[in-house]
Amino acid sequence: MPKLLFLAQFAPTNGRLLREPKTPEEKFYAETFHIKVDEALAELNYEYFSTSDIEYFIKNHTNYQLVWSTYNRIRFDNSELGVRNSEVFVQSLCEYFRIPYIGAPPNIRALTEDKSLAKLLAKHIGIKTADWIVASPQHLLPNVAPFKGEYFVKPRFGSGSIGIDESCICRTWKDAVEKSEIFFARNIDIIVEEYIEGVNYSVPVIGTTNCEPLIAVPHYSVSEKTRNIITYAQKRFVDGSMKRLISRDLTLNKQLEYLTKMYFSEMHPCDYARFDFIVEENSGIPYFLETNVLMNLGIHSGFVASFLDEYFSSYNEIIKYIVDIGLEKVKASMER
Repeated sequence: MPKLLFLAQFAPTNGRLLREPKTPEEKFYAETFHIKVDEALAELNYEYFSTSDIEYFIKNHTNYQLVWSTYNRIRFDNSELGVRNSEVFVQSLCEYFRIPYIGAPPNIRALTEDKSLAKLLAKHIGIKTADWIVASPQHLLPNVAPFKGEYFVKPRFGSGSIGIDESCICRTWKDAVEKSEIFFARNIDIIVEEYIEGVNYSVPVIGTTNCEPLIAVPHYSVSEKTRNIITYAQKRFVDGSMKRLISRDLTLNKQLEYLTKMYFSEMHPCDYARFDFIVEENSGIPYFLETNVLMNLGIHSGFVASFLDEYFSSYNEIIKYIVDIGLEKVKASMER
């Protein structure tokens, strides 16, 4: 059997963590995601090694025929300073070393990690998305609003709702500019969207070898925060003021699944992803928000909850299905 290397920020290395979680959010991520994947791989009897050490992969890549990386924010030498745009690092190494891997190639990762580019693709294929503009410490927002408000200001890159709270909703353009300056002081590029009042829905997808993806039932989130804002702490269940529910609105589900399939067919190759929409409160119209190809696959994630509602009966079945997609790539590479 091909040997798999599982890489993640808190993946155990020989049964212990090389880097201990430093916040409640990191502790939740480690215990419910990375450690659980490691346990599932062991229970499923795959030949594998797990680690959080990227340099181990660089030095020992010839020992592995398949790589599965769930790294989002890479640090070297235990530094607290992350590597900029590190989301594509491991996949780029795999391409260089010519090792099959699970996930999405660097160009697709780069597309989805950039919320502006992801929205441009949605707009190109005819999926509604709120008006937006991007800015950075080097390229500031204009003095005059480019579209009507209210506005929502958030980081342009990254996932997990890091940096998002109620103050991201800005009533006026002046408020949006002031909020942007707070992000710029931390050297964070931003995207400013026209704010849409509504409910956040997510649609998980797993690719297949026959090009017909498995699209799970959508789930939605309800927050006690101002105007249903969802924060990083809520997504990591450190703040218990959010509920995640499976959608039972068959009409809406069909619409969201159709839009998801449309988008997914344009961003191949990709082994799994999650598509986020906001359904406007008054009109019921879904607007594309973003897509994530390296979302939380932990036991309490919305991705897993949706797939357990249909298609799979256990967490390990989901992990096995994803790994087996990778093993098919190994087989194909050996036949070429």
